[in-house]
Amino acid sequence: MGSATFPLSRIHRVAAASCVVWSLVSLVVHLASLALWPGYSKTLRPTERRQWCNKIACGLHAAVLAYNQAWNLFDPVLNADPLHGVTDSHFLWGSVLLGYLVYDTLFSLAFFKLSSGAVMLGHHLVGIAGCVIGVYFNKLALFGLAIEVFFESCNPLLHVLGCMRIAGRGQGRLHESLSKLFLAQFFLFRVVVSNAYFFKLLGIVLRLEQQPWWAWAGAAVFASLNLLNAFWLAKLVLMAATGKQLHRSRANPCASAAATPPHQSAAGGGAAAAPLAAAAQPATVTQHQQQQGTSSSAAGDTVVLQPRHRTAAGGKLESKRAAAQQVALTAHAGAVATQ
Repeated sequence: MGSATFPLSRIHRVAAASCVVWSLVSLVVHLASLALWPGYSKTLRPTERRQWCNKIACGLHAAVLAYNQAWNLFDPVLNADPLHGVTDSHFLWGSVLLGYLVYDTLFSLAFFKLSSGAVMLGHHLVGIAGCVIGVYFNKLALFGLAIEVFFESCNPLLHVLGCMRIAGRGQGRLHESLSKLFLAQFFLFRVVVSNAYFFKLLGIVLRLEQQPWWAWAGAAVFASLNLLNAFWLAKLVLMAATGKQLHRSRANPCASAAATPPHQSAAGGGAAAAPLAAAAQPATVTQHQQQQGTSSSAAGDTVVLQPRHRTAAGGKLESKRAAAQQVALTAHAGAVATQ
């Protein structure tokens, strides 16, 4: 466990410090939000405030960890012996991750319902098991690094989207663009690249003459995480597809009313242009209709009230047209009445 330059006691100190640091970051975010954002205490529910603080702390951790561990993917010591090779940097950032997972697990158990976060809790427990194999048993460091880099690098954008939704910015072009970017990043890093590393690990284990328990335990942890990624990918795709359908229905609310005539749909339905029968009595255009800006047109024995459109020539031309239409309507109605 550990190494001569990074003993077990140092692993514990770094993990404990990491747990405390991320707890303090969450607290600082809470205090800063109270001071700088009036809506934080007035509009957000307590659960949303806890989510806000936790998401910012988790996003910062993911960015720091992924950046520092990415360089270790090219470490010649780890690549020369993917099963047994270890370095001090591996121990350092593996301990930081272990402390963060302890913080996030305790935070979730303390402030959120277990039923709403059971899958995430399972994810954390599997991650802690992976850290134990990598940090305490000095095994599979390269594959642990791959998980940390390609999994955690997706989390900053994920938590940005979560904070946007909490802050009421979950709609709009920016949120939609970032959601598509996150979905693409998730598929590339946590599905394609992650499975490539998993099958690399599986191939190495299968070629061993003696296959130790920790090798299969590491492969089982990796497989479990990939299954969780597949589960989340299916949910993400379903959410994206549902969002597109909702967007289409909002953009075309009359799509289900294809049989409605266009002029009626534009006017608000079939009752907007009700015909007046003129077969029995003469039709007259009242002064109230003229004031409301409606003109009348006669077609056969039926008079239909239609909106009168304003012209670019101004009020005089409009008045002349209205007067001519009224005279024609009166003459036609009189002829109908005479018949």
